[in-house]
This record gives sequence, structure tokens and C-alpha cells, in this order.
Amino acid sequence: MKADFFYSSAAGRGIFRVLQAVGVFKPVAWYLHTRVSAHLIPGYIKKNKINMRPYGIRDYDSFADFFGRKREYLDFEIEPDVLIAPCDSLLSVYDISPDLEIPMKGSLYTLPDLIPDKEVTEKFRDGLCLVFRLEASDYHHFCFFDSGTMGKVSFIEGQLHSVQPIALRQFPVFRLNRRWWSVLETKHFGTAAQIEIGAMAVGGVTFAEGKETFNRGEEMGNFELAGSTIVLLLTADVKKRLELDRKIKQAYYRGNGSHTCDSDAEEVRVTIGSALGCLKNED
Repeated sequence: MKADFFYSSAAGRGIFRVLQAVGVFKPVAWYLHTRVSAHLIPGYIKKNKINMRPYGIRDYDSFADFFGRKREYLDFEIEPDVLIAPCDSLLSVYDISPDLEIPMKGSLYTLPDLIPDKEVTEKFRDGLCLVFRLEASDYHHFCFFDSGTMGKVSFIEGQLHSVQPIALRQFPVFRLNRRWWSVLETKHFGTAAQIEIGAMAVGGVTFAEGKETFNRGEEMGNFELAGSTIVLLLTADVKKRLELDRKIKQAYYRGNGSHTCDSDAEEVRVTIGSALGCLKNED
């Protein structure tokens, strides 16, 4: 049975809710951490056309061990005024306004849907919202995009759903899914907020321990077992100074969300540590 069934029909959605209610996905998560699940790895690699060269040659104890694999070497732009991608993903960019609704495959989301703290969301009025949607083939570790200090990580429990397009059409996935959000005080990009959103019924996030301070390119954490999404919020002051790369401008939905945004914009493929844009000198 494909995941599409759970989202494309009333019967499928009903079954999915029942499965969640009785906790049937917990055994699935347990199974994916067992040695027996390792047999799933070759097929997963082939289906998603994953390049395994960056990970070296090694055996994996379980599918979970494979999914959380780390690269032997991580390259990133070292210039401090360059904004880097925190993860491998498909990127879309939006202007933030009071009535911003972020269109995601037929569903719309506001900032309060993602961060239920008005004092925090107000910091990013007229700022910039970057949405990084990870696919199955992507590296599921993510890094800090600048050096700085990290605030408390807040956790919001939710119902986990897939970030596949069929699921996005049927459910407000990000609003329902469990998510983690934190405020970062960065050295070059000021105050920023980052939201990590789990996917599917076994999704989760592991954060690097003891990270009150952090350095650019340093690992922040990794997603567990399923594809996920990261949302990065930047302030209006940073937005004014940030010159996005030409390629990234293709992903820029200018305007107030879905009603007035640039219909020609589209998601752009980015890699962890790659340059997204550069801060211009202040006048």
C-alpha cells in the first residue's frame, strides 16, 4: 500500500487517523531501529537514486542507522557575510507581511501556524521566509548558517504526516506536524528563527547537545527516519541588505503570499553549506 492511499481518499485518511490513535506507528519506528530492517537499505538507495560516495564504505546496523548516516566531509562557504543553506533541499523564498500565507502544494500557512508566539513572530515583520523542503534522497543532517548563540528549543507536539505532494494537497501538513523552533542570535545575520518540521508518523529530530554557542557550518542536528522541512526567518533589516544569488531569485515568491506572489517562481535545488546570497555593505 502506497502512502498516497492515506491522503487521496476519505477511507485512507480515516484509516490513517485510526492507526495514529492506536499507536501502530510506534512498532514501525522500533522495527526501523532493528538489524532486521537493514534489508530495506539497498532498495531505498536504488529507488531514490542516492549517491553513497560522500558517505564512504561501511555497513549499517539498521535502516535508522542508514538514514542518520553522516558525510565524511562537509564543505561550506566560509565568507562570513554569505548566507548558506542549512541543509540539502528544495528551496522557496517569501516576503513576510502581516497577512503572509505561504502556499505549499495547495495548502496555506501563516507564521503563527508555525510559531505560536506573537512576540517572536513580530520580530520578523517585513522580513524574509526561506522554506527548505528535504526529499528522500537528501542528506538529513542540518547545520548552523552562521556563528552565534542559541535560545531555548521549543517543541510542539502534532500529528505527523508526509511532506509528499499528495499529503500537502490534503492536509495543512506543517501546522499539524510536530515541530521544533528556536531563536538564534547570529553574528552577521542578527536575530533569526528556525523551525524544524517532522514528517510521517515516525519523524523526529535529534539536536546536537549543549549548543548554547555555535559556529558557522557546525552541525545543529538531524532528522530521523523520514523526509522533513526547515523554515528559516530573517528580519527586515537583514532582508534589506541581503542580495540573493541569481539562481535563488528563481525561488523568490515576491508579494504577500499566494494572492500576489510571483507565479513564475519555483523551488530551487540547494545543498548544505552552499551560498544563497551575500550581505551588502551598510550605507
